[in-house]
Amino acid sequence: MDISKNLIACLGTLLVSITHISISSADINLGVLAPRGELKAKKRWNDFASYLTEKTDQKVNMIALSPRNVIDAVENSQVDILLINPVLTAKIEKLHGANLLATLNKNSGSVFAGVIVAKKGSGIKTAEDLKNKKVMSLKFRVAAGAYTFQAYHLYKQGINPHKDFASMRASKKQDDLVLAVKAGMIDAAFVRSGILESMQKEGKIKISDFVVIDQHASDELKPVHTTQHYPEWYLFSLNSVDSSIAEKIKAAALAIKADDAVAKKAKIKGFVEPISLDGMKSALTALKISPFSN
Repeated sequence: MDISKNLIACLGTLLVSITHISISSADINLGVLAPRGELKAKKRWNDFASYLTEKTDQKVNMIALSPRNVIDAVENSQVDILLINPVLTAKIEKLHGANLLATLNKNSGSVFAGVIVAKKGSGIKTAEDLKNKKVMSLKFRVAAGAYTFQAYHLYKQGINPHKDFASMRASKKQDDLVLAVKAGMIDAAFVRSGILESMQKEGKIKISDFVVIDQHASDELKPVHTTQHYPEWYLFSLNSVDSSIAEKIKAAALAIKADDAVAKKAKIKGFVEPISLDGMKSALTALKISPFSN
């Protein structure tokens, strides 16, 4: 009888050990939002995944995700850790649970905003001028700085993009939105702060050829912008990730300094402790964006 009990106890201990080893040795998939396309995302964030691998002794694979594919990737267990915008972070936290590890600290800071951009000379200067105009954004109710921020900005002025514009359509890449405005194919576009500056640096546009609707200055955010600012992207783990692994990833992310090679490659200063999502959740609730629609 004692032998049987001891055997069962030993088997139980062995099973726990094997399970722990399996969890610890399995690859970690890091899903990174790719609003400017997969190639740009991989070029920017592959080294970050390699850095996490080095610092945690855990193989981390970087997976580029378009805004429209993030929720599916979570629900299909394709990712373990995510680096995504605050809108999707708030949604996933409410739907599936999330362990917020850090907030991205870009060269422009740990907050960002939305931009409503029109072509210079178009006569569009204010939000009211957008009525009966052709406008485009990234995916509705999913994109943060290229839809939700602007939708809430307009909501507070009594303007509904889906009712008051001549047309409201979505594109897959922010660069394409700006170029469509430049070409006169649409009247205005929603993009995140920093995109215009990046495209000008890349030689694609001149900011002086555009007008930023309802532009205002902010000491906390230097790039041109229309809306109030919100927290930058969040690095977080899903509840299925072992807490010890999540803590290692958090520590590694927070240890990044602005002059580190991984930071320069990603064009960031590093990461900071998670910033509150309350302001983002208030906007989503006001706009009745699922799962905050009730």
